[in-house]
Formats: sequence, structure tokens, C-alpha cells
Amino acid sequence: MSQPTGRSLASFHPLEADTPTRRTAIRTSLSHLFPIFWRRLWLPILVFAGFNVLCVVVYQRLEGLRWQDAFFWITHPHSLEYKQIHDVTKFFAVFVYFCVFAFQIWIAERVLVTIFRRQGMEAWKSMINDVGIEQVNDHFIVCGYGQVGRTVVDQLKRLEIPFVLIETNDGLYRELLKEGVLVIQGDAKRHDVLLTAGIHRARGICIVIDNDADNLYITVTARSMNTNLKIITRAGQQRYAQAIRSSGADEVIIPEYEGGLMTGRMIERYYPSHSKLA
Repeated sequence: MSQPTGRSLASFHPLEADTPTRRTAIRTSLSHLFPIFWRRLWLPILVFAGFNVLCVVVYQRLEGLRWQDAFFWITHPHSLEYKQIHDVTKFFAVFVYFCVFAFQIWIAERVLVTIFRRQGMEAWKSMINDVGIEQVNDHFIVCGYGQVGRTVVDQLKRLEIPFVLIETNDGLYRELLKEGVLVIQGDAKRHDVLLTAGIHRARGICIVIDNDADNLYITVTARSMNTNLKIITRAGQQRYAQAIRSSGADEVIIPEYEGGLMTGRMIERYYPSHSKLA
């Protein structure tokens, strides 16, 4: 086991830094959001476009207008000079007014239904999540949301330390999105996933996946991508601990070993005579 570095997680605070990829992240998020809205809005938009063409043609026939002026009358009926137009144009203008109002209600209903449906809500939350990840700085990246990962996340929340979680499970990813946790669904062994998590802006990374080989690989990858990164890695077995430490980890944690030591200390309290001998 490595010795503590003497620096508490509570000492980490976010710093201002330039994030040149924010616009890319926003565009990526919107690219996922637009298809959802388009599937709901293409019909009212298409019908409204056809209605506008029809109105332009009718206004041109009735009043001999240019198409630009006729189009302007559709959305600005107050611009009609009632003393200079025919009565049939007035009745048609009233019809257009109510139709435009109906189209507004139709489109608004589609937008609201899309936003508040499960798919729409997830799309919004995903977009907010992506933007939040691009804005976070001097944070910790947590790889894995298993038994140890959950405890780490709870501690980081308690200490108000910024973090980004990487998790492969789709169900957990959706659950964490609902909770407002900055999370990425993906494999932490991949360079692009670590880049998305902001590894170059991060203070450190905590690798607590329940697989020693994966933890070793991620440690090597993370160290190669950011030489100043603080790396805390979990090892399931003693024989992996030295290899992980040699690969670039600053701290190696063996939960089972730590649990055994803690249990031993608890038992020791019931034998004060043995404590004095020690």
C-alpha cells in the first residue's frame, strides 16, 4: 500500500480555464436533440408552409400584391389598410388570422409534448449534461459506479468536489442523468471517452472498476494523456498492486485489505492489554 500524499480531497477547488471544445459539445448535443423534435414537428411545419403559399397566392389574386407584401400580411394582419381593400379580402384576412393562431397552438402542443415525454426529457438532460462536462475544470474523473465507486461519488458530493463519472451501464447512466450527476456512458479505456471527460483539465482520476486488468490499462492510458494527473487506482489483489503503482498510479487502494485492517482495529479495541503491548 502506498502512503497518503498528505493532501485531502477537500482541498481541491475548481479553477477557471479555457475550454475550446465547448462549442463542439453543444453542437453534438443539439445534433441529438434536433431529430427528436423534427419527428414531431415536420407535419405541422409542412402544412403551415403550404398554408402560407396558398395565402400568398390568394392575396395576390385579390389585391394584386407582390408576393413579399402578401406574405407580410399573413403574420401582420394589422398592416392591412381596411379602407383600401375589398370586403372579400377582409373576410379572408380574418380566416388567415384564426388559422395562424391554430397553427401556433398545434406547434406549441407538439413542442411541449416532445419536451415532457421521456425521450425529450432525456435529450434535454443529456444536452445539459454535455455542456456541464465541458465547463467543469480542475475536477476528478471517477471510473466505475460499483460498490466502491458509489462511495467515492457520495464523498465527492459531500465535499463539494467537482467530478465527472464514467459508466458503461446504460441503465445506471440514465439514472444518474436524472439525478443531475455529470456522467459519460462509455468505456474508460478509450482515449476519446477520457478526452470527453476532460482529462487534460482534470486534477485527478479515481479508477475503481472491479477488474484489475482494466484498471491497470486505464492507469497507463491516463498517465500518458496527462503527466500531471493525480491517479488513485483500485486493486483487487495484492499481486496487481505493485504493477499498478509502477504503471503510474499515485495511490493504490485494495478495498478488501483496507476492510481487513479496519476490522482488525475494531477487534483490537476489545483487547486493551494487547494494544499496550503493541
